[in-house]
Amino acid sequence: MYNNLLVKDIKFSYGQSNILSNINFNCGNGVIALLGNNGAGKTTLMNILSGLKKVSHGQVLLNDIELLKNRKYIVDNVGYLPQNFDVFKQVTGYDFLSYVYDVKNLNVNDKKSYIDDIVYRFNLNEMIKKPVGKYSGGYKKRLGIAQAIIGDPKLIIVDEPTAELDPEQRLEFRRYLQELGNNKIIIISTHIIEDVELYCSKLIILKKGEIIFDGTPDNAIKIASRHIFEKRLTLSELNKFQYMYKIIEERRIENDYIKVKFIADAYDSLESLSKGGVTLENAYIYHQK
Repeated sequence: MYNNLLVKDIKFSYGQSNILSNINFNCGNGVIALLGNNGAGKTTLMNILSGLKKVSHGQVLLNDIELLKNRKYIVDNVGYLPQNFDVFKQVTGYDFLSYVYDVKNLNVNDKKSYIDDIVYRFNLNEMIKKPVGKYSGGYKKRLGIAQAIIGDPKLIIVDEPTAELDPEQRLEFRRYLQELGNNKIIIISTHIIEDVELYCSKLIILKKGEIIFDGTPDNAIKIASRHIFEKRLTLSELNKFQYMYKIIEERRIENDYIKVKFIADAYDSLESLSKGGVTLENAYIYHQK
């Protein structure tokens, strides 16, 4: 099933501070990444989309149904995995999934087979009957995404999905999300650019509560590549150069020489880098300038 999320003119204030201003975007099935520095408003936006915060202005439509005014629709159609996902340490993973199943008010007769299927799908068999307090970080993440998909929600929101996971666990978790994105909308917030490069179809960059980029990762790179240059410098030249241009990458190449990438509208005697010479991390820094 194809799904659509439309966010219109979202504003959120705390006291006299504007946390989010004029947030507008539209997305369908797939994995959508929210990027932004600390304090950009990512977590606030995710809390709004999951129904945890009320907005002062704006609408969120999921498949043309107003999300923020329909609590039951949120419970039935939105799954959420916060960054600091935690459960009472003495509760078993199975009992926790059972509790979430009951909250979703799903068919009682199907409960055991439904939970068993999720346990198998996310490879939780080994620990599912043990207290959550004994779970590793990777196991707890798996339990978190398992509870988020109970009830087959159309929108799943995941805050920092691969934080605190080792490389093997990150790869495994990315595969879970990519698979889910085939028929759901998955919105993730992350600081790990590699996550975005590998499996995100859309990128939204926030800065000080406003969207400064909305498009594909490839397009973010294409735009940035027109303004990113590369130059070889000595260490003494580098000290002067950094006060004139914003340097976004440094790499020692030989003896006392450093190759730098830097941002400029134009630079005499140099052509901007081709798309192949600009990484998504370079592009992210450019868009944040």
